[in-house]
Parts: sequence; C-alpha cells; structure tokens
Amino acid sequence: MAEWQELEVSYEQQSESLSIRPETLHAEFAIQADHLHEARDRHTMLLVTAGELPEANLAEIHPMRRLAWMVDELNGLLHPDGLTIPLHGADLDMVELSIGEMNGLRSLKLRIGSDFERIMPLPEDSTEPKATINDGKLELRY
Repeated sequence: MAEWQELEVSYEQQSESLSIRPETLHAEFAIQADHLHEARDRHTMLLVTAGELPEANLAEIHPMRRLAWMVDELNGLLHPDGLTIPLHGADLDMVELSIGEMNGLRSLKLRIGSDFERIMPLPEDSTEPKATINDGKLELRY
C-alpha cells in the first residue's frame, strides 16, 4: 500500500489584473487599439458607399430617406424640426457647414477638415436652417 504525505499549500494574494472582469479588459483593449478604429471606419464607409449605389434611385424618388441614412451613419438623431449629430473628438475649428442646391433640392454640406464631407438634402418645407454646436453636438434646426 502506498503512503501519502501531505503537501503544504501556500496561499498568495491575487494580482490586480486577475480581479478585473474580462469585459473591462476587452473594452480597454478596444479603446487602445487605434488600428481597429481606422479599420471599422473604412469598413463602414465602404458599406455606406456600396449601399448608396443600388439605392440611388430610391434616394432620387424619396430624398428624405437619404437624409435619414446620413444622420444614422453619423450616429445622429433626426427630429421633426431638425437634426443632431455628435461631433465629439472633432476639432470644432475644422467644422464647415454650407447650404446649397443639389439635384434641385436645398442641401446641407457638412465638412470636417479635408477628409470628411457629407451632403444631406433638407426637407422642401424647411425654413432657413440655424446651426449651433452645443456640448460637442451639432444641432441644426430648420
């Protein structure tokens, strides 16, 4: 018969990194991984551009649908009398807004720096737009 000898077990304090929840570590990694943001942005841009091609006819027939797509793409909110678009992280000195006409519709052009530009049609019954930037959010009322 085999003899068993008791083995002493020492207890050590857990390190801090083991006490952090995996969800927190994953979120921290996602925030610090700059290359992932660029890949996601380019992927989103590709999907939006690809979605514009087959739906171009629908956008011509129902232009307010295009406005809803653009506001949704920018994580904004569409209101009955305007829209709100978050600009957190954007250099507000580089934000340019202009009103013009495109395809016979009054349109708003939002440009941030030289790399980002979106053109959104405004409703036909809209009044003269008024834009304010409040707490990092662009608020446009028409």
